[in-house]
Amino acid sequence: MNAPQTVRKLFSRSTSRAFSIWGGAIVVAMLLGQTASATPLAIYDSIDGFTSTGSGSGDADIWLGNNFKTDASTYDLNSVVLNLLRAPSGGTIGVDIFGDSSGAPGTILGTLTNPGIFVAGLNTFTVSGSIPLSSGSSFWVVLRGVEAGVVTWLSTNGSSGVGASTSTSFSTNAGSTWGSSTGSPYMMTVYATATSSPVPEIDPASFGSALSLLLGSLTLLERRRRQG
Repeated sequence: MNAPQTVRKLFSRSTSRAFSIWGGAIVVAMLLGQTASATPLAIYDSIDGFTSTGSGSGDADIWLGNNFKTDASTYDLNSVVLNLLRAPSGGTIGVDIFGDSSGAPGTILGTLTNPGIFVAGLNTFTVSGSIPLSSGSSFWVVLRGVEAGVVTWLSTNGSSGVGASTSTSFSTNAGSTWGSSTGSPYMMTVYATATSSPVPEIDPASFGSALSLLLGSLTLLERRRRQG
C-alpha cells in the first residue's frame, strides 16, 4: 500500500474522531501560554529581598518618580506599595501613574487612592477604576506631597520582576520639568493583572514528539479497527 492510501485509511471515521481529540489536546497545550492570569502579579519589586540604602524627600513642589516597565504582556494596574521612612506630619500624599516621555514622566494616566492613614513602612495605594498598562512600555510612579506635607521615600540598589528598572526621576517645580538618575530606585512593589500573554514559542522537538505520538495512536486504532 502506497503512502497516500495509508493516509486515507488512517482517516477513517473512528480514527478521524481520535485525531480531533488528540489534535485538540495539542492545540490546547500549545495555547496554554496565552491564557492571562486573573491573579495580580508583582511585576516590579524593590522591597522584598532588598534593604534601604538611602532616601529622598518630596513635598508639594518636589516630586519623586520611580520607573517600572512591562514585558510582552498587557496589564491592568491593581496597586502600588511604597516603603516610606517618614509619613507627612501635615497634609497628605499623592501618588500618580505617568507614561514615559524620553526617560522621564510624561502624560499622567491616573491617580491612585491613598490608604488614608500613613505609616513609616509599607503603604498601599490602590487603583480606583482602571489604569491599563500596554505591553513593552515604560511607566512612572510619582510621589508628591500635598499642601504642606513632606514625605520621605526609602531607596535601595536594585529591583526585580518583569518590569525591573533602576531609573528614577525628580522635579523641583511640581512636575513642570524633570531630572533623572539611575542606580538607586525607590522601594516599591507594583501589582498588576495580566490581560493578555505573549504567544508562546513552539519547541520544534516537543511538537515533533507530540505529532509522532498522535500518528502512532492513529495507526494503533486503525489496526484494532481492522482486527475487529
